[in-house]
Amino acid sequence: MSDLPQRTPRSYSLLAAGLLAVAAAMMVVSWRGFPFVWTPELLLAIAATAASEFFAFEVGGITLSLSYPLVMCVIVLCGPAAAGLAVALTAVPVEDIRRRRPISILAFNVGQLVISSCAGGWAYILLGGRVLQSASGQLTPFSAADFPNALYGMAGAAVVYAVLNLTLVSVGFGVYRKVSSWTVVKSALPVLPAHIAIPFVGFLMAQVLSLNAVALPLFIVPLLVARQLYQRYLGLRSAYADTIRSLIGALEAKDPYTRGHSERVSAYAAALGAAIGMDARALERLEYAALLHDLGKLAVPAAILTKPASLDPDEWDRIRRHPQVGADMIRRIPPLRDLAEMVSQHHERIDGKGYPAGINGEEMSLSARILAVADCYDAMTTTRAYRRALNRDEAISELLRGAGEQFDPSIVERFIEANVGEVMAESGEHLLPELSSQSDIVPEGG
Repeated sequence: MSDLPQRTPRSYSLLAAGLLAVAAAMMVVSWRGFPFVWTPELLLAIAATAASEFFAFEVGGITLSLSYPLVMCVIVLCGPAAAGLAVALTAVPVEDIRRRRPISILAFNVGQLVISSCAGGWAYILLGGRVLQSASGQLTPFSAADFPNALYGMAGAAVVYAVLNLTLVSVGFGVYRKVSSWTVVKSALPVLPAHIAIPFVGFLMAQVLSLNAVALPLFIVPLLVARQLYQRYLGLRSAYADTIRSLIGALEAKDPYTRGHSERVSAYAAALGAAIGMDARALERLEYAALLHDLGKLAVPAAILTKPASLDPDEWDRIRRHPQVGADMIRRIPPLRDLAEMVSQHHERIDGKGYPAGINGEEMSLSARILAVADCYDAMTTTRAYRRALNRDEAISELLRGAGEQFDPSIVERFIEANVGEVMAESGEHLLPELSSQSDIVPEGG
């Protein structure tokens, strides 16, 4: 990614070296406990695992691939040592070599994946799972006697792999990019259930391979189809984000005092919505609406937006119309149409004295009430042409004074309890919501 540091931090290089050392030790222990024989079935599974990296794709600086269920398949077929070898082949894809990724990044990826897969393999065995390959290389399919212990083992492997994978990647991101590891954890939490369920696909793959290797494509093809559909979804989502950024850019070019305002309001609104308990879908739409809330100012002359003196009645009327103008513009963009209500209501008041429609608190959506608090807080703490910025305590006092009249008191209370303004100012979190990670979580540069 373009925003990667120019030099790899020394702490990250040491972390990568440490992970490689631990991974090597785990491979030795795993080989001694469960040596494997190079059977055609194992070769096919490893080849499919390596080939899956050609179908990997990137989301938010995280590389996702189809290798995860195949690694679990190798665990069931031949044990943790074979799985460690298989996953190591996926950790350094050709694309990373072509782009000349730093050695430390490649080492980190190899180390964390080998550790996760070997640990998952041992969890499978210790919780009752049976490796299908015997010491002579003979594959013996599961029978009724293997259940339910084999399923307990697979569940254990899934949990151990997922937790270790997520933990190590979170630490790697934190060390490399100097950001909170919790950011990565939050992005992955929504898909942890899927991460734990997918290994059972690998479990079935191993059973099919032990019976008839020709049937493996029956699993691979649906995975490729699912990957293609998800790629299309990501492309569409990216197009929405690009549309929003273009609109914001047009507004900021017109009014320099709003530069960064929309993104800060989005960050405050998202943090406040999360503190209130909004679900992921509602939070995403709230962030989009916050980014676009001042879009209607494109219809307001720049001379009015930047006027240092008091506005006359006609100029105030132009300003008061901007929420409705913005909502009308958004309604013309089908994927964003549901954001129009939030945008049109962000200057309404609980007491019904807001604009443009003068509706009261009962008629305002929850998202609009959140947006009203976030917008006013950022406006108050930002220097404008006509006044200086307030400090945090002064802005909080203004929010409390307006609670019950201008703002929803419960929203103001949660804003203060969650310390949203201070936390977001320190973390610098903003922009569009990141997509969640899944499968092998391999950080691009961390």
